[in-house]
Amino acid sequence: MKIQKLIMLMLIVAMLSVWGGVAGAQEKSSGADAFSESEAMNIAQQWASLASQADIAGLEQLLSENYMHIHATSLVESKSQFIEAFKNGSRKYDPIKIEEAKVRVFDNSAVVTGKFNLKAYVRGKIIEGVNRFGMVLVKTKQGIQVVSFQTTAIPQQK
Repeated sequence: MKIQKLIMLMLIVAMLSVWGGVAGAQEKSSGADAFSESEAMNIAQQWASLASQADIAGLEQLLSENYMHIHATSLVESKSQFIEAFKNGSRKYDPIKIEEAKVRVFDNSAVVTGKFNLKAYVRGKIIEGVNRFGMVLVKTKQGIQVVSFQTTAIPQQK
């Protein structure tokens, strides 16, 4: 049920981002819970740093309990599955540098999109390529947390 709610939230945020330019849904709120674009970008950079360093404690704090990670390979992982791969050594990332980032703010949530070059070591195999990503952030009682991260591989030019 939680996964269905998260997927519904992602669909709603995606629809708002499409219609936001016309309907003004992207207007930033001046409320205490509102995000700033720089705040959202800092969290995205923090995610990239924590994942690159396999910082378990940092990821435990930054990722929401209902975090969902959708890899470019179509593998879907929960927070515990994503972190366990770092703990048991079956996954390691070279430093992730986010590029072409764009932030859209919706009151107490934000969507960060962009791309990054990936070099990952997964169960003895090297995976390399350029990926587009979408990340959903939400301000919670625990602070700002990442609730969803999805990547799509960009096909290499031949």
